[in-house]
Amino acid sequence: MSYDDDAQHWHNLIPCADFATPAIHATSLFWQIESGHPFFTLKPGNAGSGLFIENMAHDIVTLKNQLWGGRLFLKPDTEYRIQLKYQSPVPLILGLYPQGHGQELGQPVAFWRLPATQETQTWSESLQLAAEKTGQALHVRLLIPETNGEQLKLESIDLQAVTPESLPEVTVGLVTFNRKPYIRQLLNQIKTLAYPAQQLHVVVVDNASTDGSSEMLATEFPWVQVIRNEENRGGSGGFNTFFKHVLAQENPTPYAWLIDDDAQINPYTLQYLIRTLQDTPEAAVAGSVMMDLDNPTIAYEAGGSLFRDSFGWQANILHRELHELTHIRERYRESGYAGAYSLVFRHEALQQTGIWHNYFLHVDDSEWGHRIQRCTGKKVVIAYDSLIWHALQGASKPFTTLRYYETRNFLNYFSRYSDTAVVRRVLLQCIRFGLRQLVIKRRDLCDFHLHGIEDFFQGTYGRQDNLKRSAISADSVAAIIEQWQSRNNSAPKRIYLVREINDYANDGKDYEREIVNQLRQLAPHAHLIDVAFHPGHDMTALGDQFLQLTYKRSALGRLLQQVRSIFIHPQGIVILPFWNESMLANNMASLTAVFENGTYSLYWSERIGFLKSLWQIATRSINWLRRVKKRDYNPAAADEI
Repeated sequence: MSYDDDAQHWHNLIPCADFATPAIHATSLFWQIESGHPFFTLKPGNAGSGLFIENMAHDIVTLKNQLWGGRLFLKPDTEYRIQLKYQSPVPLILGLYPQGHGQELGQPVAFWRLPATQETQTWSESLQLAAEKTGQALHVRLLIPETNGEQLKLESIDLQAVTPESLPEVTVGLVTFNRKPYIRQLLNQIKTLAYPAQQLHVVVVDNASTDGSSEMLATEFPWVQVIRNEENRGGSGGFNTFFKHVLAQENPTPYAWLIDDDAQINPYTLQYLIRTLQDTPEAAVAGSVMMDLDNPTIAYEAGGSLFRDSFGWQANILHRELHELTHIRERYRESGYAGAYSLVFRHEALQQTGIWHNYFLHVDDSEWGHRIQRCTGKKVVIAYDSLIWHALQGASKPFTTLRYYETRNFLNYFSRYSDTAVVRRVLLQCIRFGLRQLVIKRRDLCDFHLHGIEDFFQGTYGRQDNLKRSAISADSVAAIIEQWQSRNNSAPKRIYLVREINDYANDGKDYEREIVNQLRQLAPHAHLIDVAFHPGHDMTALGDQFLQLTYKRSALGRLLQQVRSIFIHPQGIVILPFWNESMLANNMASLTAVFENGTYSLYWSERIGFLKSLWQIATRSINWLRRVKKRDYNPAAADEI
């Protein structure tokens, strides 16, 4: 890597060290105000001018760095230097405190009194912690007394090792396909990493992009090595191209970093991963925590585990606010796998384990994490302080063609590591998922599940090009009404609007009210019915009638209710502002319109087609179960060649 960097700054240990960053505010991810009184002001200045704070209370106001991404783990018997660039009308106290709850500061492991100053100055001191005071998570806290109506100004804070730590060389691997804006953004962020530039070797695998990505990379990032595949090989094939490149090096770097091309990082994302592996010789892989890009204080996933005997996975963390996770004290935790959205692995682990299987998409990183532990005897861990931000598209749209890859690849995974009893159980779950899609009218999604099962038995892996959606697409509510009128030669008389199906996906916006306003104009004579599944919620009625749906508690009652919903279709339309898989909601009307991936997918009730598909699934399922009993499948067919 040959871009210009500040060689003296990379080893600063405090994230968000520049207080001029616009992201610094009262609810910032890395810094926040702690005070028993709300009588203070805090605002970032213009670019480069710092952060201004005024404390109007008699009690001390504390500015502290937050839980994740801001904790410090200092080494014993190592000399550090801490410095603060500031201007203040009153003396300040700066301290290193053990991680605690809320305003319980506890006893500092080190603190300093900073004099008042009318001019901006840089204060600095050396520190060295005894062994008994290290090994715990530390926060930086700045205690600010009453400023008597005046403002203090903070510009930057640094904590550096007097002798910078030696960080190893790392090969960075990114795979991209027609994501030019994303790969440009990520590479620009890599340039700002708190890591010595000469120690990074960035490789981008271009999966046959057609949007000019290769040309952009050559022009704007000449320090990046680009390997272009002749076809789109998906995440699995793209990363395998990177793995093969790493294995072919005569003098490989000791570590390699995989990261999604549409991820966003902070300057310390990589450094914390490397430190974790350096300090944890029993670990072969260290992964990051995935944060929600649209809600940046929410930790969405921190690795996870595949279930031992059933289809699916379990995340270590799923959609949790940072303030809910203050109980976490450790630097890392052991995990079943680390997501390829950001993970670092040791080179020898790749040599011992081999590359990914030919899955194309999904389950590839999970299977590899399991295989690494079996082949090397080492752990996969998640470094809690290493953060990446990612758009969580799955919250607002269903797994469409991904259902095929998920079904096929999960079956391959369990056929490798489990007995036939578990494979049979997972197969039955996959069949059930397909049946569920059929019951709620989505025959194309059902076909994806069944196609995945069939290809598992046939030993067909890699990319599948003939996965097509059969649902009619409508780009607006008006298009939904037009589809109804074209088939029925009349306006709809009844419209169901399903409420509160996916609170997380709606981003707090009142989509339902907007839809109702459109329906009042497009179908003024239709009877609008609000449908809800959450008893006890106070909901403002938007339609002409409110319908509360509940499932029967007993298994038999639930089955009878679902069967009834399959065959009884009142004339009308169900509109779901966000994707859901409720059988009752999807089968209350002849036409169901589901908002997914920016448009509405339309599904019509076809009872004869449903019965034919049900018969075909039953006969195919009997054959599949026989093949499982005979172990008539070949897991090795997915091995990458």
